[in-house]
Order: sequence, then C-alpha cells, then structure tokens
Amino acid sequence: MVSVSVDDQEETRETRKKIGANWPFLIDHDRQLINELDIADNTDPVHSPVPIPYTFVLNGNREIYKIYNGWWYVGRPTVEELRQDLRALLAGREDYVYNRDWDS
Repeated sequence: MVSVSVDDQEETRETRKKIGANWPFLIDHDRQLINELDIADNTDPVHSPVPIPYTFVLNGNREIYKIYNGWWYVGRPTVEELRQDLRALLAGREDYVYNRDWDS
C-alpha cells in the first residue's frame, strides 16, 4: 500500500502518526502527479485543483488490476472488496493451488 498526499511533509507526518500508518506516503505538494494522472477536480475555483481519491489494486507485476474512485463512502473500496481482489489475484498465481503430487 502506498498513499500520495498533497500536504507538506510535516502535515503528512502528522496524518501518518494520527492514523497509525506503517506504509509509505509520497508527497505531491506541487500537485504535479494529480495533473499528470488526470485525477484533479477543477470545479471549485477557490480550492482547485483538488485530488480525487483513487485506490489502485495492482498485481504482482505492478499492473493495474482494478481502480476505485470516489469521495468518502461513495466509490471507495471496502476492506471486503480489497480482500476479494487480493484473493482473485492470488488465485491467478501458479503456486496458488496446493501441489498434490501424491494423487497421481
């Protein structure tokens, strides 16, 4: 898991501490990444650009398996959805099924 923050380093550190995050946070304070990925909401003239929250589920080759996007509880993945995605990705691996050589 990786999070991308548009806050400065100190605010990002505080957020990580508050939520007890032990995964890496990348900082996009200049908001270059959100513009390159075209995930900016520019409808609010006062606060634009605002990053649209995205969750990318990647496979072992770091290819995008699934994309979730949305604000708050609409469009964001639940823990159960992420668990099912992980299970589907693991089921596609060659070593997922237990080797039963003794049956042959």
